[in-house]
Amino acid sequence: MLQRYGHNRYRKSNAWFAGAVVVALLSLTGCSLSPSSSNVKPDIQVTDETRNEQQEQQEQQEQQEQQEHQEQQEQQEQQKQVDQQALLTAFKLQLKEAADASELVAYMGDNMKKAEQTTADAMLRGLFDYYDAHLTEAQDAFFEPDVQEVLTAVTWPITNASVEAIPDEEVKVLVQQAYAGGYKLESVEGSIYPVVDYRHWSGIGQLLSDQLRDYVELMALESDEATAKDGGLHITWDELASRALLAEAFILEHKDSPEREEVQNKYVNGYMMMYVNGLPNSAVHDAQSYRLLEEVKNSYQATIASAPESVTARLTKSFVEILAKHGDLVMEEKNGEAAEIADVKNFRKDLPQHAEMLLK
Repeated sequence: MLQRYGHNRYRKSNAWFAGAVVVALLSLTGCSLSPSSSNVKPDIQVTDETRNEQQEQQEQQEQQEQQEHQEQQEQQEQQKQVDQQALLTAFKLQLKEAADASELVAYMGDNMKKAEQTTADAMLRGLFDYYDAHLTEAQDAFFEPDVQEVLTAVTWPITNASVEAIPDEEVKVLVQQAYAGGYKLESVEGSIYPVVDYRHWSGIGQLLSDQLRDYVELMALESDEATAKDGGLHITWDELASRALLAEAFILEHKDSPEREEVQNKYVNGYMMMYVNGLPNSAVHDAQSYRLLEEVKNSYQATIASAPESVTARLTKSFVEILAKHGDLVMEEKNGEAAEIADVKNFRKDLPQHAEMLLK
């Protein structure tokens, strides 16, 4: 019994010991295998904080680079403005001190490509103002003693390329100076004198604003070939209508242009008055029958058909309708003398006011 008891006691002791070992091992294993938030989370937090810090640094660097780029652009723009102002200031000084237009044209030839659009516009407008102020002076020089005699003896036309044919040295220099100043020579009623050569400036159109470029092109048509000379039409009636339409387009498209008033005056009191009234040596009617000339009537009809909504066509149509009421007669006999038909006279008298109203 004792032996049996002893044996059982040993077995119980062993079981208790084994259980304790197992519990201890499980406790140790549990500590090592179970994920602990205190051990894992710090690593994740460090990684996130590092990433956020790197992103913040990168964003700050990008913002700094953008700011530096913007500042650099602003500095460049400010420098451009300074350069443009200096260019324009120097040109204005030239305007005051220039002995003649050739000095201004030379300056512009050297500097125009440096000019931005607004500067280029200002410089060219300054030159045109100079022409307006000094054109009479430039023309008067051609009426000094013996100048006309020398020029009229030279084969016409006298171009920049044929100046060398002028035998008189002083007259030759005078003509060369005129061409260098942006003028060309025109012959009217037996006299030769300079006029502004606007075609000279059409080659820089890409530097100019749309409104000034269009103005130069419109004026170049006149300097290439004058609308009227010696009291008569120097171009065809169709070409006259075409110039009227171009002037009208400028007026309507460039309402804020400084040149608008000038072009409108040319349109109303120039092109349209010539188109409807004719000229002393280019009447719109036959001298004997007083009837509207066929070529003029054809031009009127072509204008009405080609641009029916234009102011030019609408005015022309009104005139044609008045003439149609009177069998296309412009004049009539009164007391043995030719006199305008009353409706025709009234239309012509009211034409400027009517045209200006339609152009608003």
